Amino acid sequence: MAKQPTEAQVHHDFEYADDRMLDALIAAFREQHEREHGERLAMHARRELGRGKVRVTFRVVAAARRR
Repeated sequence: MAKQPTEAQVHHDFEYADDRMLDALIAAFREQHEREHGERLAMHARRELGRGKVRVTFRVVAAARRR
């Protein structure tokens, strides 16, 4: 059986007060990562770390092609 390639993942911990703030933090992190590394991120998993804390795992996806 052939082994499937493992996908690249990025983990980041966020502290937030409400869901709206968390959404804004995630969007800012994704934009910053794309600017600095040239890689787009898609949310893969979310793990609660306690009240107001969460660890989000992103997977690296191919950048959108420009026309």
